[in-house]
Amino acid sequence: MTDNLRTSTDIRPGSYLIDTDRSRVEFTATHVFGLKPVQGTMAVRSGTVMVAAEPRRSTVSAELDAATFTTDDPRRDRDVRGKRFLHAADFPAIGFRSTRLERSGSGWQVIGVLSVRGGSAEVVLDLTEATATADGYRFAATTTVDRVAAGVGGGRAIIGRLVQIRLTVTATAG
Repeated sequence: MTDNLRTSTDIRPGSYLIDTDRSRVEFTATHVFGLKPVQGTMAVRSGTVMVAAEPRRSTVSAELDAATFTTDDPRRDRDVRGKRFLHAADFPAIGFRSTRLERSGSGWQVIGVLSVRGGSAEVVLDLTEATATADGYRFAATTTVDRVAAGVGGGRAIIGRLVQIRLTVTATAG
């Protein structure tokens, strides 16, 4: 899993648990009118990384905590966590489940299904880093999500459809 990918070591096959305290999801959304981008974070609830001897057979699954959506504006955060957007009270988890891994020109891509408030959409994570830590590995990836296709249709006249996402995940031997 290391070809064309910034890594310090080969990744050993095995099962790894995502360390929620050392993992984070950052996002950037833009206003429809091109105003200042909105940046924020969301916590990872749980997840696993299963590295297979044949990298293409590896799998990833994770859940994010919708109630932890946070930006620099508490009022906006409450609105986004509410019924109009994430509806965190009824849909507390945002899920990702990989369906396949593929080599790309720049390394590896993790393709999977993102599930948000009852909807789902395919997303492609571009794996940008896989580095050994004392107790596992640190992975970094980026993707662009069409929030409307993923089930978050509110605010179409205010917020752009595409959300840039950066993930930093630490997975420890399980």
